[in-house]
Amino acid sequence: KVGQSEATLLQMLNVMPFAYGLVVENIYDNGAVFAPEILDITDEQLLAKFSSGVANVACVSLAISYCTHASLPHSIMNGFKNVLAVAVETEINFPQADAA
Repeated sequence: KVGQSEATLLQMLNVMPFAYGLVVENIYDNGAVFAPEILDITDEQLLAKFSSGVANVACVSLAISYCTHASLPHSIMNGFKNVLAVAVETEINFPQADAA
C-alpha cells in the first residue's frame, strides 16, 4: 500500500504506477521448443489422450494376440463369446449362457 504522502511525492516526481511480470513466449526443454499454449492443458484433455493411448495399446495387443492389461478384458469377453457360441450350437446349458 502507498500512503497519502508517498502518493503526493510520486505525483510531484511524475512517476506513474506500473506493472511488471513475465510473458512466456516459448518453452525450452531438453532441446525441444514448445509454444506456451502447451501449459494450458486441462485434466479432461489429459485424460482423453491417456484413454486414447490405452485403447490403441488394447487394439494392437488384440491384433497381434499378445496379452496386456489393456487387452485382457477384451480377450476374456471374446473367449466367453466363443464358449457361448459353442454352447448354443451344441445345446449345452450353463447359468451364464442362459443369462446371456
